[in-house]
Amino acid sequence: MKSSKPKRAITAAAITPALLLAFVPAPAAAQAAAKPQPPILNCNVKTPEGLSYTVIRPGKGERPNAESKVTVNYKGMLTADGTEFDSGQAAQFPVGGVIPGFAQGLQIMQAGGSYRLCIPAALGYGPAGTGPIPANADLVFEVDLLSFNNLPPKSVIPVAERTCSQTTASGLGFEIVKAAAGRKPADGDMALVDFTIFDANTGTVEQKREWEKIPLSQASPIFIESLKMMTTGSTYRFCMPKTADGSPESNITVTLIDVRPAPTAEN
Repeated sequence: MKSSKPKRAITAAAITPALLLAFVPAPAAAQAAAKPQPPILNCNVKTPEGLSYTVIRPGKGERPNAESKVTVNYKGMLTADGTEFDSGQAAQFPVGGVIPGFAQGLQIMQAGGSYRLCIPAALGYGPAGTGPIPANADLVFEVDLLSFNNLPPKSVIPVAERTCSQTTASGLGFEIVKAAAGRKPADGDMALVDFTIFDANTGTVEQKREWEKIPLSQASPIFIESLKMMTTGSTYRFCMPKTADGSPESNITVTLIDVRPAPTAEN
């Protein structure tokens, strides 16, 4: 009776190129191409103002305020179809310089965080739209808050230094803060002034300039009237009449440093 041959183990030497090829996965080109995932265009937390958001990755520490300057990565899309209309990397801008919904969203974030912001049209560009953004379009932003700087708070004029006790025939209010016996500006002059513009109700300083050169020929009628009341070295507070467009009331304190002939225009 013949003995059967022992079974030979498959060793490394016994693995042929043909056997190796049998185990090579199919080329990537032969595989079905993966379809890109559609963007997520909804959020799961809603604020009382109408903004919705989703925390993709929480941050740490303090939050920006309305006066902060932020550095962000962002991508903006239309909620209707996911069309991307804008994006930026390490973009810098003030919180108060963007649409209301974006500004609100930034103020609930912390540095290092990543949020999805769902902004209704009322907190975006509204019925006017802009560029690639249609009228009344809801928007979605994906935002990474990289860092931010909180600017110092604005100065506030004390209550006793906001109002005027006298009024001209045109309705211009004024208060003589400091009298002086210098020269008054005329139509052909240029006034050199320091001035501070502030909110008439809250006293918040909106603008402050020093040694500003103002040719009277280029000033507004109400400011021309104001300057012509003054003498060099004097300081006046002016309470501007209310405007018909409903703009916030702003008052101004002016120091008239000097009066010079206005430069002639070059031909």
